[in-house]
Amino acid sequence: MNDIRKDFPIFQNRDIAYLDSGATTQKPVQVINAIKEFYEKYNANPHRGAYSLSMQATEKYEETRDKIQKFINAKHREEIIFSKNATESLNLVAYSYGLDNLKKDDEVVLSIMEHHSNLVPWQKITKITGSKLNYMYINENFEIPDEEIENKIRK
Repeated sequence: MNDIRKDFPIFQNRDIAYLDSGATTQKPVQVINAIKEFYEKYNANPHRGAYSLSMQATEKYEETRDKIQKFINAKHREEIIFSKNATESLNLVAYSYGLDNLKKDDEVVLSIMEHHSNLVPWQKITKITGSKLNYMYINENFEIPDEEIENKIRK
């Protein structure tokens, strides 16, 4: 665990546990350096210009898509979609999938422990589509029991 903490500058000389990752995640030095490099050398709009700097930004952007494809073992590079944060990504999934696929009496199952960024979009989608939102509850160890999963997730 201490080896991982070394990658995060904010944890240097601090004995803290950061538990607010649903709102803001801490960045490892590798990410900070990559962002810094982009802003110092390539800061322009990818896919938005025909000028040299924009084309360089586009190249870096697409190289990143390829790296992520390999890292998560995605079948196609087009499966990689960038968004500004997890909340935006969750909203994209909820609205693009939910509005097109959920019907009256379909069920969406979420853990009662979901962050609002995942809960609120599904509340809205189920209301719009007439589908139902069901919650899986936790035990005294803050775990979702197998029985809860088996009872709530159906075909």
